[in-house]
Amino acid sequence: MKLTALIGIACLGVAAAQSVQISQDGRSDYCIVVPNEAAPVLNTAATELSRYLQEVTKAKLPIVTEAERPSGKPAFIIGSAKAAGAVFSDPSFAKGKPDEIAIKFKGNDIYLNGQMPRGPLYATYTFLEDYVGVNWWTPEEHDSPDKPTLFVPAKDHEYAPELICRESFYVGTHNPIFAAYMKNNGHFSPIKEELGGHRSIIGWCHTFQQFLPPAKYFDAHPEWYSQIQGKRNPSAQLCLTNDEMRAEMVKVVLEKIRKDPTAGMISVSQNDLPDGRCECDKCKAVEEVEGSASGPLIRFVNAVAAEVAKEYPDFLIETLAYHYTRHAPKVTRPAKNVVVRLCSIEMNFAQPLETGPANESFRKDIEEWSAIAPNLFIWNYVTNFANYLLPQPNWRGLVPDIRFFLKHNAIGLFEQGDAGCTVGDFVRPRQWIIAHLLWNPDLDEKELTRKFFDGYYGPAGAHLLKYIDYLCDCVEKAQFNLRCFNIDAFGWFSLEQTEEAARLYARAEDAVKGNEVFAKRVRRERLPLDLVRLMYAIKYPRIQRFRKEIHVPSLQEALKLADEFVELTKQGGNWREGLAFGDYATNLRSSIQATSDRLQVPEICKGKPLDSWDSFPVSSFRLYQEGNWSKRVDDPMAIQKKAARMPCNHNQWAVQADLLPINFYDTSKKWKLVVRVRCEGNATSGNVLHFGLYGTGCFHFSQTVKVEECKGKEFAQIETVPLSLAELLGRATYLWFAPIQRPLSEVEAIYIDEAILMRVE
Repeated sequence: MKLTALIGIACLGVAAAQSVQISQDGRSDYCIVVPNEAAPVLNTAATELSRYLQEVTKAKLPIVTEAERPSGKPAFIIGSAKAAGAVFSDPSFAKGKPDEIAIKFKGNDIYLNGQMPRGPLYATYTFLEDYVGVNWWTPEEHDSPDKPTLFVPAKDHEYAPELICRESFYVGTHNPIFAAYMKNNGHFSPIKEELGGHRSIIGWCHTFQQFLPPAKYFDAHPEWYSQIQGKRNPSAQLCLTNDEMRAEMVKVVLEKIRKDPTAGMISVSQNDLPDGRCECDKCKAVEEVEGSASGPLIRFVNAVAAEVAKEYPDFLIETLAYHYTRHAPKVTRPAKNVVVRLCSIEMNFAQPLETGPANESFRKDIEEWSAIAPNLFIWNYVTNFANYLLPQPNWRGLVPDIRFFLKHNAIGLFEQGDAGCTVGDFVRPRQWIIAHLLWNPDLDEKELTRKFFDGYYGPAGAHLLKYIDYLCDCVEKAQFNLRCFNIDAFGWFSLEQTEEAARLYARAEDAVKGNEVFAKRVRRERLPLDLVRLMYAIKYPRIQRFRKEIHVPSLQEALKLADEFVELTKQGGNWREGLAFGDYATNLRSSIQATSDRLQVPEICKGKPLDSWDSFPVSSFRLYQEGNWSKRVDDPMAIQKKAARMPCNHNQWAVQADLLPINFYDTSKKWKLVVRVRCEGNATSGNVLHFGLYGTGCFHFSQTVKVEECKGKEFAQIETVPLSLAELLGRATYLWFAPIQRPLSEVEAIYIDEAILMRVE
């Protein structure tokens, strides 16, 4: 064995260590040894080790069984081979922690072992990544060093992850081999036996109705279901104090576990409803004692868990602390085989959970549960579900939140990202960084982040990190509540800031000019910034009227950017949760093209200052359930010869139009809405239309229009009282129209021509 000094392997904390020589000038004496009767995952580990060592050194290491091992030759020994007995105190890892790994050196031999079924494979991937220098960036992209002469540090390494269930939920980790590289082992990772399999949760969640379906049980046992206002309701929850129902639940749960005993966890959890808890005297009495609706739930789940433990002592029973059960009970403690799952849906993701004042409520819930529950499972949100392509500057909370969850008894973490989108906001570094920290939260996140950005984006990496830091500064300065359902970025990302962000991003693109691979990666990551600029482009003509000093790109510039956006998102998957791109990008382009309509001065605005009005022509309207709730139709009396028609058989906000961010309007003055509407039908009186302004989570203003004000073929001009925009408007405010639902024999339809927001002089 040749020994030499080696400096490096920062992630192992090695400053200088003796090393083992694996190859010399593309030749190696090493072989790879597996047990005589090796499990499929051990053969995979051996094959992967041979493949990547050949890629690095050009030497092909043969794979042999213990019985076939050449005498006197150095070897990599995978799994619990007999030879490992002298190295590992517990060579089978029978008593080890889930997914525990060990890399050990003895003489010339290198042992890669771990807790089955995934430990030996994870040990192999750790060796390749941390000792050899192989990096798997995405399912399709990896880097390997070119080292025909390879030395690795002779540094033993043992590690067991704190999280038994780890899921970085992105498109990339739907690929089973990449999920294994990332050591993802969660429910949705489709990892087969030869890659060690994965941990699944029987039922996943919301299983009350799934396990005890009302269609099967309610007629014979209505008392098993929630009593609501004195009546049993099959569509609500279960009566958790009913002993007969609990016995049936135990029976069903055990049947399901027997069919899949390796799953390790089953969900016994409330239906996906904001409430629906049982109001019977027994349930209410338990709630009163426990001080929370979670009291009856935890007592019930504990009882089920006790019965399961008699047959499956290590099987975990998961339940939800969700909506009305979010607060921990005062008396009952979850049993040791019960897992309580909380979700972070209400958080402000611009602030770390532990220190952010906006997150006090959720932080308190976790702290109270962790004080009484041995096992928490966290469902965390790391994307924007309303639009995957919008920038989501939550980077400063990603790592602290993972560590906070672990500090508070988390044994599983489901990090729900852009699982349906390949062109979202830096999805590749997010999935990679999150996955590495789920495996080992003690890694230096700055070094980890730099490693990915420098390795994957080359010279652009440092510039991209400055760009991301700028976005985080913007959202912090705006004190914006960064939820996971934002429809735009106007509330925290001004037009001026997008221009500065574009200048920062241009430096990243300049840094990789001439390198096709890096340039393509960097260009794709600009799509979220492009989207915000395109959203502003739809508003550009209006913005320039209000702020002449702002540089507004020409229509041609905006359309060029839109064309690139359309092309680069063609294979993007979904643009929001459950919605494929479809016509989203092309509709965005069409909206920009239609902005020329905004340049036409409405008749009542002629002669008035350009910053004293904002128009909403019919081409700017956003229609919902088009063809059903709303539709653009020809109308000779309309200004653009088209109007938005809504039948009066519903009362939905089917026609909407976005206002500019409030800072573009002079809020020291009052404003009024002027709308052109008409209706058709036989009625001569009564209400026919609601319209108004809507902002951040509450009604700001609404007005009702009567039939007698707008009936006929000509459009009537309806004005509101003077309004204080400073008091009314919040971020992301829009104008809405909704018909009053009436028989079509009375009022057939309501028509909207245009709307104008005017400053009251």
